[in-house]
Amino acid sequence: MTGPALLMMNLGFFGVQFSFGLTQSAVNPLFLLIGADPDQLPLLNLAGPVTGLLIQPLIGAVSDRTWHPRWGRRRPFITVGALLCAVVLFVFPFVGILWLAVICFWLLDAGNNTSMEPYRAFISDRLPKSQLARGFLTQSMFTGAGAVLANLSLFVLQKVPALEKEAGNGVPYWMYVCFMIGTVCILLTVLTAMARTRELTPSDEELREIRSAPKGLHHAVAEIADAVRSMPVAMHKIGVVFLFQWYAMFIYWQFLAVSLGETIFDATPEEGGAGWDAAIGWSGLQNAAYNFVTMVSALFLVGFARRIGAKRVHAVALGLAALSLVWLSRIDNQYVALLPMIGVGIFWASAVGVPYLMVASMVPAKRTGVYMGILNMMIVVPMLIQTITFGWIFQHLLGGKGNNAIMLAGVLLGIGALAMLWVNPPDEADESPIVPLGSRRSITVYDRVVVGSDGTPTSLYAVDRAAEVAQAAQARLVVVTAYREDGPAPAEGAAGVHRDIRGAGAAREALEKSVTGLTKERARYIEQRLVAGDPAQALLDTVGANPANLIVVGNRGLGASQGQLLGSVPAGVVRNAVCDVLVVQTSALDEDRMFAAGTSGPVKEGESSAG
Repeated sequence: MTGPALLMMNLGFFGVQFSFGLTQSAVNPLFLLIGADPDQLPLLNLAGPVTGLLIQPLIGAVSDRTWHPRWGRRRPFITVGALLCAVVLFVFPFVGILWLAVICFWLLDAGNNTSMEPYRAFISDRLPKSQLARGFLTQSMFTGAGAVLANLSLFVLQKVPALEKEAGNGVPYWMYVCFMIGTVCILLTVLTAMARTRELTPSDEELREIRSAPKGLHHAVAEIADAVRSMPVAMHKIGVVFLFQWYAMFIYWQFLAVSLGETIFDATPEEGGAGWDAAIGWSGLQNAAYNFVTMVSALFLVGFARRIGAKRVHAVALGLAALSLVWLSRIDNQYVALLPMIGVGIFWASAVGVPYLMVASMVPAKRTGVYMGILNMMIVVPMLIQTITFGWIFQHLLGGKGNNAIMLAGVLLGIGALAMLWVNPPDEADESPIVPLGSRRSITVYDRVVVGSDGTPTSLYAVDRAAEVAQAAQARLVVVTAYREDGPAPAEGAAGVHRDIRGAGAAREALEKSVTGLTKERARYIEQRLVAGDPAQALLDTVGANPANLIVVGNRGLGASQGQLLGSVPAGVVRNAVCDVLVVQTSALDEDRMFAAGTSGPVKEGESSAG
């Protein structure tokens, strides 16, 4: 995608995150304004984890099995979720009864989750591997920008004299305006992004799979269970860290205003008044500050993760956030309290980008939706535990003090940092080729990997090797099938004469067979080329004069003489190529053992075709 198109695709994250920002910074103070007690906040926030636990994986599984020629796969869910958010944001501040406000919160979170999960899958679907890092980086930037505006609006609008008065339900007018801005933002950005960005049409095989896949809630749940069973080990390890990380962040969002009121403004929600309003406004500025840092630091974190590994980057980010929150819990100056937000912002840039990027690059492309939902389950389960347990902890172990709650959040983030360091790097098969969990292992000397295939088992073996190299090099994979126009073929068994594919139909069938096995695995961006003419020349023309490309060929093709080291095609390629050529040893393969009948890929060493 071009730069402007990539920005347009991510624009909707601005509006969705504005809505999320209001749930983080405005909803809890609004609950307190209409009569909730501080120790009730964890239970009142049950909406977030429950809706995330139920909606995101289900929406992900359903969207994976959805396709409409006009509306696409993910866009209908993103749009419907945004419309629901807009309606609830408009209504929310008019509510003056606590139980009605809780219902609005549930609906708002349902809309947010319906939009957010397919949106992340949309980014992964739409971009080739070479642009995934840039795509998720852009998402992080828009996410930070939306949260900055949401939280700044809480702080700035509170200072407008005309908006200081309270409505009949006890909610000040400046909070009404914040929610109205959120309504406009999510409608404008999401609808514009969805109208201007088209989804990639699935292949014929993918469409057949989508249409034949069983529909209904039961099958979606079964799909989630199957995805959990086959989940990469690296995702399990991320889940361990998330247990501490998200429990802590839920504490932070719920009790930041309470803590600032105690330590800086000498105010409590029970007493209310100007001091408590100032604490609410300043908490919005605090959150705006860390989200601004997120916008800036997101530019650098992906690069650091590529060099030293996401494991270390995320551990450092967690450690910075831990120290920042412990410090924040003891600060009594409102301006000094902004400084710890630097550490929180760096952590948040890592939290909203790096894990999603890793998961997007390590799971099969056709199941991105369900795996993004499962990753969200790893987020909301700790939140669910927090909503159930923390009310008692707050009252009986923390003395009902908000600053003690913030300190505990910092301690938990520190434990998460240690857990991240304790996690061993995954096996090579489970490692992310874009942002490694451990340390960098990939090669980066090739821009494109070009491989020829005629659909035979030996050529499929060469294609498999080319795909592995392309994945390690983060390179585009180009599969080329050359054919001759219909005409007389060489005599059967003519020694040393390459037997070409005859006709475009046979070539197209061979190319489809070559690519089918790749799309079922991790290859995300595959270019397919049908070329009429000489096979060797077709490969050479594809790479052109770029020495940063790689040609992969089997050492013998159809028609090669017994004992011949190189067939005519690889020999011609090696003789004339200006780039590297990888010659895959295929002549020594025992095809009966190495290739299962009717399959499109090799049987791994040590297995038999009888399996």
